[in-house]
Amino acid sequence: MKSRLTYNLFIGVNAFLLLLWSMMACTEPSSPKKKGYYRLEFPKADYVSSTDSLPFTFSQSTQAVLTWQKNKPGEYFCDVDYPLIKARLYCTYHVITPRVFRNFAEESRKMAYQHTAVATGIKEKAYANDLAHVYGILYDIQGNVATPLQLALTDSTHYFFNASLYFNTVPNADSIAPSLNYIRKDIIRLMETFTVKSR
Repeated sequence: MKSRLTYNLFIGVNAFLLLLWSMMACTEPSSPKKKGYYRLEFPKADYVSSTDSLPFTFSQSTQAVLTWQKNKPGEYFCDVDYPLIKARLYCTYHVITPRVFRNFAEESRKMAYQHTAVATGIKEKAYANDLAHVYGILYDIQGNVATPLQLALTDSTHYFFNASLYFNTVPNADSIAPSLNYIRKDIIRLMETFTVKSR
C-alpha cells in the first residue's frame, strides 16, 4: 500500500513537472520591444497674411508665430516659430541687384548641399509664379540632417529670400517625419503666396 502511494505520488509530481515544462516551452522568449514613436495629432492649419511691416508678405499658419527685425538697409531677418512642434523656419530677405544675384544663388545652393556628408539624398523642386515674379527652389534634404527643408525665392534682379527649417531636437529623420510633413505644407503655401510689395 505504501509503495503504491509512493508510486502515485511519483507519477503525479512527474506529470505536474512535465505540464509545467511544456507550458514554459510554448511561451515565446521575451525580447525587447521595438523602438517606436508617439503618434502626434496636429491641429488643422488655418492661414493668415504675414505682417504688413515687411517689404514682402506670405500666408502663414495660425499655429506659427512670426517675429522679425531689420538688420540693415535692405536686409531683414524673420523667424516663423512652431511652439507646439518646437521647430523654427529661419528666413532672410535681401534687396539685391542683378550683379550680385549669382552670389546669393550660389550661397543658397551651397547651404543646402553642405549636408551631403550626412544626407541620404537631396531632392530639388523648382517653383515659378510668373504673375508675381517669384521663382525659386525647394530643397528636401533627407536623412538625419540639421535642416531637412530649405528654400530660396527671387526675381533675380531686386530681392532674394532664403529660409531654412530647424527642429529643436537631435536630428532623427524617423521621429520628426510627421512634424516635417505637417510643416512642409505650410512652406509650400508660403512659396505659393510669397509676394514682394511694389518697389
